[in-house]
Amino acid sequence: MKRFVTKRKQPSSLHYLCLKTEIKKGESKAFSISRDKGIKQDIAVFNIDDNFYAISNVCAHKGGPLSQGTLENSIVTCPWHGWKYNVFNGKSPHRGGDSVNSYKIHVIGNKLYLDLIPSQLRTTSYRPHKAYGELRDSVRNYLSHKDNDSIIQSDNKMHVLGISTTNTNDKIAPRKSTSEESLKFALDYAKNKLGADCYMIKLRNMKFRHCEGYYSKNAKACIFPCSISEMDKEDEMLEVYERVIIWSDVVLVSTPIRWGNASSLYYQMIQRMNCVQNQSVTNQQYLIRDKTAAFIITGGQDNVQHVAGEMLTFWSQLGFVFGKFPFAGWTRGWYAEDTENNYNRMMSDQGAAMRTDIKRTVTGAVKMSKLIRENRYDEQII
Repeated sequence: MKRFVTKRKQPSSLHYLCLKTEIKKGESKAFSISRDKGIKQDIAVFNIDDNFYAISNVCAHKGGPLSQGTLENSIVTCPWHGWKYNVFNGKSPHRGGDSVNSYKIHVIGNKLYLDLIPSQLRTTSYRPHKAYGELRDSVRNYLSHKDNDSIIQSDNKMHVLGISTTNTNDKIAPRKSTSEESLKFALDYAKNKLGADCYMIKLRNMKFRHCEGYYSKNAKACIFPCSISEMDKEDEMLEVYERVIIWSDVVLVSTPIRWGNASSLYYQMIQRMNCVQNQSVTNQQYLIRDKTAAFIITGGQDNVQHVAGEMLTFWSQLGFVFGKFPFAGWTRGWYAEDTENNYNRMMSDQGAAMRTDIKRTVTGAVKMSKLIRENRYDEQII
């Protein structure tokens, strides 16, 4: 009598992935599975001692690829911002963390099949610290009002923000700074002669970390507000972001010349502001709207034009517009080694031309800011 063997029918939720040998011990592989109605599942499969585990390949934080993360025992660390997940169940190993979906892998012969129905569903519990969340929400609200043609500044005054990047030490060995004194003069002029509301940030008095290169991991890993500010409650770049993006109409940046370049604090700040510029590249989100910028550059060396050129390039890429005479510069030349005399020379009659230039630069920035704000310049071209 002939015997008939009926093959066991596989569940319809199983999806073939690959051969077992395609994922070696300690390694992982990503799969993108297209389903009905355009639904796509991105899955990361991990081999731990020839046992196979699957979780979502999309980090619950900002979408980093978990299959490219570092695997230690059963914990995978996202390569973008360091969020961690247990590949056995998709759960975060620390309290308060989000989880991702996890899936069961079926090994049939030498083939791997994924059960498309999650065995554990994602849970959400993470909340950023208060200051970070408030800035994020404030910027969203600000941009929404801009897009809806609403008036943001209720006092109808021009808001002029001054950023001093000199690194002089106020406590141990205080000294006068030509760049900061020039910025004070500029803000006083903007307030008393042009009727602006003014505010100064001194970078040397702020605690903020250097850029840690998330953009180099992936353009989308450079998020706004900066992920460093998200992780570090003490990071004070949040104030710079808020003042530059929401509060100000005009930003005046002052810097000394250091070996032919801007100050080290200036570069520390603008590297952290890459997250502002990067939003226009990765998300078509333009954070700088209807704003102007101008610069004050002083020092005992030449190279004012070189420093100004770099600054103009960066701030224009952020989205700032420039009026007439967008920078004022003062230098005594390369061979002026008696740098202790810089400040006195600057404040003497020899600095009169510089003060005139500063007035012209500030006036140009404020007048241009009024024009572009009244005509909604940015909203017409974005």
